[in-house]
Amino acid sequence: MEQQGILFANVLLVEDEPAHALLIERNVRGLVGTLVTCSTIGRARDAIARGPFDLIISDLNLPDLRSEEAVRALREVAPKVPLLVLTSSSALSDGIAAMRAGASDFLVKNFDSSFRDVLHLVLSRLRGLLDAERERANVTRDRDLLREAIENSNDGLAVAYRDGQLRYCNSGFTSFLSSFGVAGESLLDIPPDSVVRGDETLQKLREQIRDLEAGAIWTTELVHAQEHEVAFDISIFASRDGSSDRPLVLWVRDIRERKRRERFQREILSTTTHDLKGPLGAISVSCDVLLESPSGDERSHALLERISTAASGAIHLIEECLSLRRIEDGAFVMHPTVNEMAPVVERVVESFTLTAKTRGVELTVEWNEPGILGCIDPLGCERVISNLVSNAIKFSQKGGEVTLRIARRAGGVVITVTDRGSGMEPSEAQGLFHRYARLSSHAGVAGSGLGLFIVKCIVSAHGGSIDVTSAVGKGTIFDVFFPDHPPCNERGEILCLDFA
Repeated sequence: MEQQGILFANVLLVEDEPAHALLIERNVRGLVGTLVTCSTIGRARDAIARGPFDLIISDLNLPDLRSEEAVRALREVAPKVPLLVLTSSSALSDGIAAMRAGASDFLVKNFDSSFRDVLHLVLSRLRGLLDAERERANVTRDRDLLREAIENSNDGLAVAYRDGQLRYCNSGFTSFLSSFGVAGESLLDIPPDSVVRGDETLQKLREQIRDLEAGAIWTTELVHAQEHEVAFDISIFASRDGSSDRPLVLWVRDIRERKRRERFQREILSTTTHDLKGPLGAISVSCDVLLESPSGDERSHALLERISTAASGAIHLIEECLSLRRIEDGAFVMHPTVNEMAPVVERVVESFTLTAKTRGVELTVEWNEPGILGCIDPLGCERVISNLVSNAIKFSQKGGEVTLRIARRAGGVVITVTDRGSGMEPSEAQGLFHRYARLSSHAGVAGSGLGLFIVKCIVSAHGGSIDVTSAVGKGTIFDVFFPDHPPCNERGEILCLDFA
């Protein structure tokens, strides 16, 4: 027989026959660590009280207690320790009676040449059952901890069927539904009039719930139609488990505080810059007038020059803060007006045609109708399209295809960029628009991680939205919506800030 490892470290043997005890001790050698032998149940109780054991091997008939009573007595003092009963009886009924009384297993003491092998088999089985039970306990504990963490999370989490009915949802998800007046158990019960662009948004939601392929993820933003600060990021992931109903996992994050902070900071920046430019301009002009006046006081003249220079520098700093050239620093002003989309798209396509050709990627443009107009800042919109097209080409394989589609939809323009590249894991898609976000699979590709963050800033400043659908190995789709009525201030400006 091959050398076996230690299965139980500390073992108690209860056996009143010295010869049997010796044979058992020889046969368990190498299978157990420390072996303590007792001849009666009374002494066994004392041994158990002195030190812990992880296995008890006991004869069924002992001087002070016999049969089931011996088993019950050991179970009283060691209820959780596995108990292997050894009996000289070959009657199956004796073994069954011992098991009913609390034994973990039983074995006939025949002490022939196969006894050690059989004993090893029984001990291995007990060890395996104990390990499996411990693993089940660990899994149950971890599952309960995870459930508790999910249930107490501020983020909403749900598992849903393809008809939108919820199989499970935590309190955060229930709170999300109630924000839109839904008290039922279906994601599709959200009323269209409670969501910005409700009909279109919820139709897209239905399509994704019904058609999202296994392993793919789709993300979007739901904004309350009456209370625009009530907004949620929502992600839907289609399980890869291969079942016919293909359940969906839904994540929801409340972003109303972010929306409130964005609006407040935009107002502060708009008001502060506007208010500062006036006084600084007056200081600069006054200094210029005084400098042109004849004065023999050179020190006063030098001070006026210094004040004028400082005022001009402050004005220039404010202009720079609001300049498109500061886009990478996260704070800039845009002026959306009604523009034809064709020139913007043509400039982007012209810029990337050679790059696409060099990489062996086909770049195509599709329009659902001619002469499409959009209320956009042309440079900002061009920056958005350029970034998405650049990424699509960069992460496409040779022979791939990148498609740019422009379409009119109710209330605005939708720009869709589709590629058949590497796609994304659900965990990666969650942080896609964070500043400096980089996918692990793209670590070898040059980039700062700012591109999609800037795209999100520009689109959000326009009051628009970005939906992302992606599946590993199948590519990614970005749907960008620019509304016809961006949230401009009284000067026709929209401000984009870095809130990361």
